[in-house]
Amino acid sequence: MRDSLLSTADEVLERLEDEIAFLAEGLAGVSEQLTCLTAELDGQLAEGTPDHVGHTLDRVAALLCDQVLSDLTALAGLGAIRHGHPPQREDDSVHAIPTPTAVGLPAAAGQGDAGQRPADELRTRVEAAADHLRRLSAFVTDRFDLARAAAERGDADRALEELRLTREAAGSAPAGYQLWLTCLADLPG
Repeated sequence: MRDSLLSTADEVLERLEDEIAFLAEGLAGVSEQLTCLTAELDGQLAEGTPDHVGHTLDRVAALLCDQVLSDLTALAGLGAIRHGHPPQREDDSVHAIPTPTAVGLPAAAGQGDAGQRPADELRTRVEAAADHLRRLSAFVTDRFDLARAAAERGDADRALEELRLTREAAGSAPAGYQLWLTCLADLPG
């Protein structure tokens, strides 16, 4: 009887490890895609291709769907079974979602005064708006990696908080994109 209980326990542990590996692999794939999209976005912003930038930002948001939330939650639960109570957080600091910097983006941006501004100033505004989108994209990628790592440790609270920040940052990208488009439109022909 004892041997059959050990055999069953071994099977349960093996199944737990298989499920954890499956979920971790899927979330690692999302992380890799986010990293690739961040690199693509950087190139597209440098080239000034609005349609491609918009499409890439849409792809980032689509990756952070409800399935990712389900998988992250499941992984955190299984990680908690594997590791017990989550360890104390090493870093409880709050990380703010990037916002556009005032440098190069005066309050009057996009209000029809572009013809009165020097071309260098207009290019500076475009680059500042592009840098904001780059920072947002890097933030999304970094925070998602932290969410995934927390889930693997079984720290569901931290994982879900990081995912919330990730999704919120991705949700703010359309406003940053519109700002970039406005600045881009102000550039002379």
